[in-house]
Amino acid sequence: MKFAKKLETSQKKKFESRFSAFKLQAKFCLFSVLFSFIFAGISMGVETIHALDFSGNGPLFLSNKQIKEDLAQAERLLRENYVRYPILEKTGVNWKKAFQKMADHFLTNKNPTLTHHFQKQLIKGLEFTEDSNMRTDLFLKKRHYVQRVEPKAAFFSGIRLAQQQERFRVLPNLKLASKIVNHWYIDCATAQEVFYPILPERQSEMLFMLGQQANHQLEPLNCEFENDSGEKQNIRLPLLVTVAELNRPEMPVYKFVGGRIPYIRWYRDGKTEERAVKQFQKLARKLRKIPNLIIDVRGNKSGSFAFIEKWLKEFTSNNWKNVIVKERQTISILKGLLNRVQWNLHHSSARLLIGQDQLERKRQQLLALIDHFREKGIEEKWVETKFIFNGNKNAPRWKTRLIILTNRHCGNGCQFLAALTKQIPQGILIGTNTGPFPRNTSRPIFQLRHSRVMLSFSHRLHLNHQEKPVSPSGYLPDYWFFPPMKISDIQRFVSKTN
Repeated sequence: MKFAKKLETSQKKKFESRFSAFKLQAKFCLFSVLFSFIFAGISMGVETIHALDFSGNGPLFLSNKQIKEDLAQAERLLRENYVRYPILEKTGVNWKKAFQKMADHFLTNKNPTLTHHFQKQLIKGLEFTEDSNMRTDLFLKKRHYVQRVEPKAAFFSGIRLAQQQERFRVLPNLKLASKIVNHWYIDCATAQEVFYPILPERQSEMLFMLGQQANHQLEPLNCEFENDSGEKQNIRLPLLVTVAELNRPEMPVYKFVGGRIPYIRWYRDGKTEERAVKQFQKLARKLRKIPNLIIDVRGNKSGSFAFIEKWLKEFTSNNWKNVIVKERQTISILKGLLNRVQWNLHHSSARLLIGQDQLERKRQQLLALIDHFREKGIEEKWVETKFIFNGNKNAPRWKTRLIILTNRHCGNGCQFLAALTKQIPQGILIGTNTGPFPRNTSRPIFQLRHSRVMLSFSHRLHLNHQEKPVSPSGYLPDYWFFPPMKISDIQRFVSKTN
């Protein structure tokens, strides 16, 4: 009898478990269907908010008329919603000419244009923005095509050049420059070579690394050099690129090397109760009076402003505000953000009901904000966020020469430190560009009418402490750091330039 009751109870629990799972799945399906209906219908205002089409039933090929209309729509979307549109326009970018060039490329093609080729060419035509937040997605016949503007990397040749008046002389560098040591640089065939400033060996000199910037593998540079007798020779210089290291979670919080010029490697954030964190805070108090400090934040992609803020509070009483983010809001952008909510829901799982509830609340907030803009006749609004640091009043004033070493894996804390070097006296930023900021934020998404290509870009603008726009590539270093350069080279530079 007891066994029968236990069996009955067991079967009942299994039934309840299956019924609960069924209710969960049904809730998710109902939620998704309702969400789609709401998007396809009319919001509380006047205009219709069209749902994104994930069906994959778009055309495989595009006619010339469809291409023209989609390019015109893309240009209009960027003109009305992309925050860097007017900035690039002021630097001389002719947007209409850029889109006309894309149109000419397609319309001179005798064969029909594949839709995913149109998507690829669209992004290629927008590479001049150098904005890695620019992305397109295309769902076509059960396939998902993704194209984005890839960030440029710093390719280098290993050839170091010393500027002497208006000319550049090749410095000795192991075997790389053996044939052209002490030769004068004349020119390169590509006309796209870059002179990267690198650490000088003496205070009065200016040194550069010869290279090029690109988001794809490059052919060797074909450059001309001349000796003091006027004899010229052409040399092909292979280009290399360094792999930007990324810190792993199992790494320690920090590493410290003392000496005349102390060196700190900040790998990651830590929890308050960790012994290493307490030692890190104690180290800040110990280093208060040092004249020079190197902080290496390469690869610290997840390092937060809050964590380094606590450390700096132990170090100084100064106050700063430097990393500023301005977010543009218009009805069109808010609709794009509604599309992003739909995107997130489409890519979410039935198991993540808490996340879906948050998305639903976000959708309601956006709809309410659109109504508010319409009722008040608001055409545009900017929302500003600042990284504000208030030091500890019991700590000394800042008197340290700060040297920050970064790469493109630069989190919020790293971005703050990089910006600080541009703000304080004698601050120096070394390494590579810090990469785009803010990262991994929700961006508005729009769909082109004929191709069904989804175009997304940022509606946020990163400003420095002078409220001037920062490049999409991030903060540029005062000195670039290429192999085989070492930390000891930075310490030697700092000691000689005190």
